[in-house]
Amino acid sequence: MLLLTTTLGLEGAVSREVKNLGYKIQDSLTGRVLIDAGYHDIPFFNINIRSAERILYVVGMFKAQNFNELYENIKSLDFSFMPKKPFVRVAKVKTVNSKLHSVRSIQSISMKALVDKFKYVDGNVPYIFHIYARSDNFIVAVDTTGKNGLHLRGYRKKYSRAPLRETIAAALLILSRYTGKLPFYDPFCGSGTIPVEAYLIAKNIPPNLKRSFTSENWPDLGKIYRFERKKAADVIKGSKPEIFCSDIDDEILAVCKENTERAGASVKVFKRDFKQARAWTDVGTIVSNPPYGKRIEDSVWKDMNVLFNSFPGWSINLISPKRNIQKLMKVSPDKTTPFLNSGVKVYFLQFFKRCKAN
Repeated sequence: MLLLTTTLGLEGAVSREVKNLGYKIQDSLTGRVLIDAGYHDIPFFNINIRSAERILYVVGMFKAQNFNELYENIKSLDFSFMPKKPFVRVAKVKTVNSKLHSVRSIQSISMKALVDKFKYVDGNVPYIFHIYARSDNFIVAVDTTGKNGLHLRGYRKKYSRAPLRETIAAALLILSRYTGKLPFYDPFCGSGTIPVEAYLIAKNIPPNLKRSFTSENWPDLGKIYRFERKKAADVIKGSKPEIFCSDIDDEILAVCKENTERAGASVKVFKRDFKQARAWTDVGTIVSNPPYGKRIEDSVWKDMNVLFNSFPGWSINLISPKRNIQKLMKVSPDKTTPFLNSGVKVYFLQFFKRCKAN
């Protein structure tokens, strides 16, 4: 099995994407989605998944209520997919409602079991372990992605003040059911992350096609990575999606243009106050991250009804710092999804009844 880590609150987006890719969900946990996929599926997911943060290969699942059980269970796992002399490290431990709750102790005992299993743990090929425990049930998994998470696509060298991770932007687009068939607009584009991710979705361009991963050096996976990259490149669409974005800050717009160009994304970037924006078609999709900050926030959201009036047939999806922001804009969302953005709880407000097919 594979374990896909995700931003807290956006597990539903990852699950939806996995199902769209033709795979089954085994379980959805807090910040993690367990899927029915194996070792040879690792390259496919690292290259193609948009909304997950990391791809972990599950080595084993077991129950342990004391450290002796933890040690013996880890030592007895099947590590035949690894070389005889790997570089091994236990990098992350998370535990919830388990008798074994000391992160340091779990890390120490787990590392001891691995050292005793391999006798040599300073090789050249890295295998970084993550261990999760919930109600005494343990998952032992290896990080296949590497030092840089999947959100680091490579196109964003400059940022706005409140940057949105690429994986979060993609997750919100997936929740909005954007496919690229209808026009798209981001009236608060910032550094351009949302419109770039929209372009990648519309063109069916894998988000991490040009990246490298630590598991490319694992046994049998190098040739599969090459195959998956070729297969992914062959199905990129030749369509020309309508993607527009705007902001009011010249400096931010310059950053946006630089990032979209680096991504090779054909996005129309222009300066405009959202209150002056007007729909150019009857239907379309808006996904945007309006600015935070008490005074800015209130003034923007009080005028948000202007946007709704200007785009009457569009699906409108907005990130809000408050759950009850509709008190300011006097329009209630059809769906609200709370999630963490850089450790801050925010809300994804969806007004999708305005447009049935987006």
